[in-house]
Amino acid sequence: MWLDTSATFVAGGINRRVRGRGRKRAVVAALVALVLAGAAAAAWLVVPMLTYDAISAGDFDGIGDGGRSVQAGPFGSYIAKRYVAQGRTTIETSIANRGDRDVEIVELGDVKSLDGVSPRGARIAAEIGRGAPEAYVEFRPFDLPAGQQRAVELQFRMGACSELEPDSLVAFTALHVRYRTGLAERGENIELRSPVQFERTDRCRRRPTGAAP
Repeated sequence: MWLDTSATFVAGGINRRVRGRGRKRAVVAALVALVLAGAAAAAWLVVPMLTYDAISAGDFDGIGDGGRSVQAGPFGSYIAKRYVAQGRTTIETSIANRGDRDVEIVELGDVKSLDGVSPRGARIAAEIGRGAPEAYVEFRPFDLPAGQQRAVELQFRMGACSELEPDSLVAFTALHVRYRTGLAERGENIELRSPVQFERTDRCRRRPTGAAP
């Protein structure tokens, strides 16, 4: 008696092909799920770094060299400085990290150049703290932990009398801060609690001859 085995062979081949395609679909589905999970994890880590915006002005403001505090009614106060041709002056303020992540401050500076007044560097408080610092040191990138503050001193030089019109002023209202959170670096302009105004009178004052440049 002869047995017809051709149908058995065909059926076996079809089953193997079906199982092979099923395994491929399972592998592809697993890879897709892995990629999606990795993308979600990356977004969970990276998005907070890119959107972190808890850097703001701190609680300390100082008058600096040759300044005076002026009350501006219900609008708060500002610091007034006399414009002295070729003179130098400083602005004291502080920056705060009011968020939940540690950051590294990598750069400090003014938001834009001012007529007749140009930046000449920055110094930072020797220690982290909320009040007036005991001493300043030259600026270098530094860590600012969550919930902490640090005072900064910005140095400016005033130009010639001709660079600022008589009876006019320029105002320094914001500080540009670049900081790094994890692998992400971004810049932000923080509004000063006490803006600084450089005021020139009708008769321009000049730096005394022989004074430190």
